Amino acid sequence: MSVKVEWVGHACFRVWREGGPVIVMDPYTPKTVYLPEDAARVDGDTVIVSSLTDDAHGYPDLVRGRRRVIDALDVVENGLAVEVDGSPLVTVGAAESPIHDSGSPKDNALYALQVGGVWVMHMGDLGYGLPRDEVAPFEGRCDVMLAIVGQYNTLSLPDLDAMIDHLKPRWIVPMHFALPPVSGPMRPLREFLDRRREDPLIFPRSSVVEFPIDLPVLDRPTIVALEPSGYQPTVGLED
Repeated sequence: MSVKVEWVGHACFRVWREGGPVIVMDPYTPKTVYLPEDAARVDGDTVIVSSLTDDAHGYPDLVRGRRRVIDALDVVENGLAVEVDGSPLVTVGAAESPIHDSGSPKDNALYALQVGGVWVMHMGDLGYGLPRDEVAPFEGRCDVMLAIVGQYNTLSLPDLDAMIDHLKPRWIVPMHFALPPVSGPMRPLREFLDRRREDPLIFPRSSVVEFPIDLPVLDRPTIVALEPSGYQPTVGLED
């Protein structure tokens, strides 16, 4: 079996297998990510958000029609057992910032599920490096890492390196980085790629990729840099 992964833009993806439901992850409010309010909507059957309180990560109305909506943070906070396409939804609570006046409350969640025999892990809106014991639920459940690389209100690249080294994904799909018109204070993809020069790199020239990719198994993850389907960038991915 296989799974198709489509990058819509920012932290939003569509994931599906043949004959299975279309899963939309972390849909954004268009104006929050500098897109026009009438930006294109997407189709999907199940929506998973890292939280419903962040307009850039939790806007189910980006998805047309009737859809099941799952708040990954709610799954964490209430200890829920949730399945999507026959796979358990694995969740870990986190926050956009490690510093809060009242301790370190969780305001979003990382999550993973298996689709078409491939484990896909979404990093939510993680703002800092997590210790190994907190990401342990994703050990062996992170074939594809949808990785935050923009370095603004998110984890640093050294902290991301540590997570990659620990979870050992086979493939990394970068997200949540500056690609105008979706930009703001985020940093561009190039800074992440420059840091990971020893990793194989694929530019499919597409918004969709099918995993597993028929390449030799390597001892380093392969980076797959997709083009967004939800908007037309004003610069190239490699800029």
